[in-house]
Amino acid sequence: MWYANDSASHLIKFIMSKHKHALTKLHARRNPDRLLKEAYAQLQEDACVVYLVGAMEPVAASFTKHAYDEGDRVANHIAAGLALQNIAAQFEYQGSVTKNTHIKAYSDIDLLVLDKRFVIHEKPEYQTQSVKEEPVQNLIQVRQVCVGCLGTAFPKANVDASGPKSVRIQGGSLARSVDLVPAHWVDTDDYLKKKSKVYRGVQILDAHVPRCEFDQPFIHSHLLDVHDERTRGNTRKLIRLLKSIKYDSESRLGMSSYNIESIIYRMPESEMQQKRGEEIPLAYRCLLWLKKLEDNHLFRDALQVPDGKRLIFTEGKATPMQLTELREKLEHLLQDIDKHLKQTFRRLEAALIKWPSPAEPSCHSSGYDKGDQHPKHETH
Repeated sequence: MWYANDSASHLIKFIMSKHKHALTKLHARRNPDRLLKEAYAQLQEDACVVYLVGAMEPVAASFTKHAYDEGDRVANHIAAGLALQNIAAQFEYQGSVTKNTHIKAYSDIDLLVLDKRFVIHEKPEYQTQSVKEEPVQNLIQVRQVCVGCLGTAFPKANVDASGPKSVRIQGGSLARSVDLVPAHWVDTDDYLKKKSKVYRGVQILDAHVPRCEFDQPFIHSHLLDVHDERTRGNTRKLIRLLKSIKYDSESRLGMSSYNIESIIYRMPESEMQQKRGEEIPLAYRCLLWLKKLEDNHLFRDALQVPDGKRLIFTEGKATPMQLTELREKLEHLLQDIDKHLKQTFRRLEAALIKWPSPAEPSCHSSGYDKGDQHPKHETH
């Protein structure tokens, strides 16, 4: 239920204080050096509205580029170290930075380290290359070289090889954390037919077992791209908003970023056609979508992740409790926005926001949003 129309000053002050704190956290993670003048921060709106709009915006391009630059630094050292062992490698970026759904200026970046000594085919009958050694042993060797190279190239950085799939390096001269993931290519049937990297798979090393696990990370990113294009860039806006709400929550919300992306991907495109300035109605439609998933368990439990490989709500993945927690946080934010809007006789489902004109100084074009190209990186 929405709050009653209560003009009590103490309640208004409490709401303002709460969202000013959230807005301060948003500014701190998006613009930590305070060197940018972002357009959303200039909106003549209450803090709760500025927070909602800012949480939807892409991170500034300068920060995103720096993440790739640091990833390239690490990749160059790894490539040289592998070459000394006569191992040819290819590098592919993955994660929220490549999908432009990251919400922090200092976001880490994921880097697949692909052993080019062999390629596995999805169907054994198509396997023309002789794999002389077990792929697991080859990738263990790649992982060991990665750990050794990182320690030598970045002696003041912290190298963490405790994870089963990735080796993380952070600190020292690096301004971003980089997660290295040893893997090798898998040519799927769809890839062989369509010759597009979107359909190519990878086998990722789980060093704790040890074994290789199949994944198709590129198709997920491609499907998000398509959905975002069809929804005026609103798919990524809502993903960033829900990730921000999760990140800024005082209580720990357990839903993974992948499941948040999947839930927004399954939101009907017809409900996501709002234009710039209609961020509040967009968030309101998102709230109605989350409520629908809560109320209709048969519908919710049948929803699949974008590539259709599994259900969103299934054992060990997203849970109804996580959905409720996320919905409650978004609803509380919109309740406070509703109180603010009523002071100017506006409604959630139709409220418009006036963005600064192009003549005014802003940083609206600072992020990679719909229609922009991700930075290009050489394959090592």
